[in-house]
Amino acid sequence: MTTPGDDRKLIDEYRNIAAVVTALALLQAATGAISVVGPLTLIAQGASTLTIGAIASSYALGFMLGARLAPAEIRQIGHIRAFAAFAAVGSLAAGGLYISEHTAWWMLMQALIGLSVAGLFASGESWIAGAAPAARRGAVLGFYLVTSKLGFMIGPFLAAYTTPGSAAGFLLVSALFTASLIPVSATRRAEPPAPSAEPFGPVRLWQTAPSAVIAAFIAGVVNGAVMQLYALFITDLSPESVAGMAAVFNAAMMAGTVLAQWPAGMISDHFDRRIVIAVLAAISGIAAGLLALFAMQLPLPLVFLLAALWGAGSLSFYGIAVAHAADRAEPGQAANMMSGILILWATGSMLGPSLAGGVMSLAGGGGLFLFAAAGLFVLAAAMLYRRAGVKQVADIDKGEFAPSTATSVSAADLNPMTEGDEELADEADSPASST
Repeated sequence: MTTPGDDRKLIDEYRNIAAVVTALALLQAATGAISVVGPLTLIAQGASTLTIGAIASSYALGFMLGARLAPAEIRQIGHIRAFAAFAAVGSLAAGGLYISEHTAWWMLMQALIGLSVAGLFASGESWIAGAAPAARRGAVLGFYLVTSKLGFMIGPFLAAYTTPGSAAGFLLVSALFTASLIPVSATRRAEPPAPSAEPFGPVRLWQTAPSAVIAAFIAGVVNGAVMQLYALFITDLSPESVAGMAAVFNAAMMAGTVLAQWPAGMISDHFDRRIVIAVLAAISGIAAGLLALFAMQLPLPLVFLLAALWGAGSLSFYGIAVAHAADRAEPGQAANMMSGILILWATGSMLGPSLAGGVMSLAGGGGLFLFAAAGLFVLAAAMLYRRAGVKQVADIDKGEFAPSTATSVSAADLNPMTEGDEELADEADSPASST
């Protein structure tokens, strides 16, 4: 039986969670906006697709560094100070993009934005994980993921009202970074413990769950390229209204993954997760191929439908790859494995935009989805090959699927799949467990 005091405590906890979720939604709006403002500005400046891809890769490089360095920074100065510092870096770097057109300058600013985004996710997600009641982590994670995707959908629509290359677009992104500080600064609850998960190295990951390694890396390569460069594809598709069309295209991709992620994950609880990944990769690969070859001839509603199908497949299988790895993790090591997979994803997302930019320099805007289709079909074939050679984990040994997001090592602490990690680790290390 709960008391009025318990109810007030629970309300305070949810209010604190809502504040941090709102802050991260504003952050996602900023990243969504820069995915339109940045490429369209570079096009207006006459940059080549190869150059734009290299600049997008520098963002991923900064993100990867931030994902590795942020937890230590949070441990040293606390969540609020770390969040404020990373938000300030992101805001300054977004405004700094307007200062110069030089490629090296843009690469530096984009790397700083990537680093700040990774740091903000690490600060915010570990905060949510610490504040979420243990029995409600799944519900909190679902609420957070849906809210953050809505933020990422809204950002490009806000950017659509700015002129490519004008100061307004950069001021918008800078303002969104700054606005994320407001809800965090208004929280009254004490800060939670700093994130504790230390990523597995790639060799140990490969030895434990090679299929998850392949899927996470290809997710980074393909999704990193498309989500950074889709505005260039829209430039060829609809040159007269690029920003607005890019916003709708992005919304279609996000809608696809929101609708597909939970059903695909629940199906993977009852079938080999590698087969589910292969099916998702094949569906999104077909959608990507159709976009690459026929988008210019298709009516726009069908183009958006294909974008949604691509999002439903390509933006959904990362979470299933994480679940597959968690199924094979040693007791108490699921969070560390999930954090290591994030680093692999970030490595792939660093390579993807540069590679896709090279393909687009030869094949035009459609080359982006030709590149995506090739990667996705390779993934589908790899999953079927792995399935033929290695037995799946028994259903009784599987953990229940929970969606995962490639944002920070702290996301592992929020995921219900890692509940009980510390207790399991203690049991595995105890003398009784080795007798």
